[in-house]
Amino acid sequence: MPATYDPLLRRIHWATALLFIAAMLIGLYCGLQPAGTSPRRELLEIHKSLGVTLFLLAILRLIVRASTTAPAAPAAFSPLVRAMSRLNHWMLYALLLVMPVTGYMFSSAGGYSLRYFWTFSWPRLFAGDKTIAQAGEITHDALAYVVYLVVGLHIAATLWHEFVKKDETLARMWPRR
Repeated sequence: MPATYDPLLRRIHWATALLFIAAMLIGLYCGLQPAGTSPRRELLEIHKSLGVTLFLLAILRLIVRASTTAPAAPAAFSPLVRAMSRLNHWMLYALLLVMPVTGYMFSSAGGYSLRYFWTFSWPRLFAGDKTIAQAGEITHDALAYVVYLVVGLHIAATLWHEFVKKDETLARMWPRR
């Protein structure tokens, strides 16, 4: 049996994966709908709430990751595979932090809703600043394509390891009973 990640880190990983994919799909769908229409408005509320949740989970994940020991990469991994794996993971962490920040900048400065799952509203730190709204929107929209690429590569690499290499890489992060 391969060495595994800390159980809490595995739970955070899978919660993050599910929420991240949901936020991506909702964001992609909303991007195809006319602005100001229903259900786009309502779905964007969910998208933004998921983004904030993912931001907080990313911080928690970094804390847990820093306080636990990661299992060593399998010996069969080449230096290139190890480097690409580290790069992909750090890009995912960066995107989990940057995407919610740029989305918040866009919404806060652009005057859009900042409600968290229809409960309370986050403060508007950039209210009415058109420059910040535009920078947040451009960055968020551009990074969405990076998200699709990095997440796609992560999933493809996982499937490659699981079904082609059969090296139990997925088992290191798979939840245990």
